[in-house]
Amino acid sequence: MELSNTELKTCPHCELEIVATSNFCKYCGQPQNYQEQLASSNKKKSLKQGALFIGFVLAFCLLSQIIQQPSLGLSIFLDVTFAILTLLFFTASWKENKHLLRWPNFSIKKLLLVVVLTPIASLIVQILVILLNEYILEAHYSYESLYSAHPYGNYIMVVSIAVFPAIFEELGFRGYLMQKLLGILDQKEAIYITSFLFFLMHLSLLSFFWMLPLALVLAKMRLKENTLWYGIVMHFLFNFTSCLFTIYFVS
Repeated sequence: MELSNTELKTCPHCELEIVATSNFCKYCGQPQNYQEQLASSNKKKSLKQGALFIGFVLAFCLLSQIIQQPSLGLSIFLDVTFAILTLLFFTASWKENKHLLRWPNFSIKKLLLVVVLTPIASLIVQILVILLNEYILEAHYSYESLYSAHPYGNYIMVVSIAVFPAIFEELGFRGYLMQKLLGILDQKEAIYITSFLFFLMHLSLLSFFWMLPLALVLAKMRLKENTLWYGIVMHFLFNFTSCLFTIYFVS
């Protein structure tokens, strides 16, 4: 006999009263609190999938750093491999990610603002990096040497440094990973975590002062506009400007 002060609830399946804390209905045997259990299960799944992607990225980046003598062929191979694996992650959750490839609130004014301000910001960063390298670290850094020996090296450099990262890093970090984190964390936490991991992926302390701010801007833009396209354009222009600066002023 149940105590009179025991809280009861109605089973949504058979509509008979059962104890509120029951996980299963004693009459029909159906599970209770199904939505809560499903939400918890989805969070665990998103966490595992996000962790798998992060592990893949970090392992991939460490591998590229371990290689003692990088070559153009190896660089292209790593770029293509990263692109393919990122696409596999993104398309594996196609239903929850496909809306990011739409451009629901396209604005020519916002796009022009991105097109004008991004190259200026990139030029400032390139000049500061050169000054920091030469006058503080006393080192000369240029990734152009990897491509200069090839007759089409400049074109390959643009594809490798501007086109591929703009598309596939956005699909991976502001697309797949952020979408997974939004199912577990609030927006601010998702922004900070994806931005820090984006910076960490490049394995360069020197890039901290500009890589992290860029990642934060890209993440906030993705959430505000609910699309990856502004970020892809900004990412491309930032890196493309860097390539042009290297080709015409550094090499």
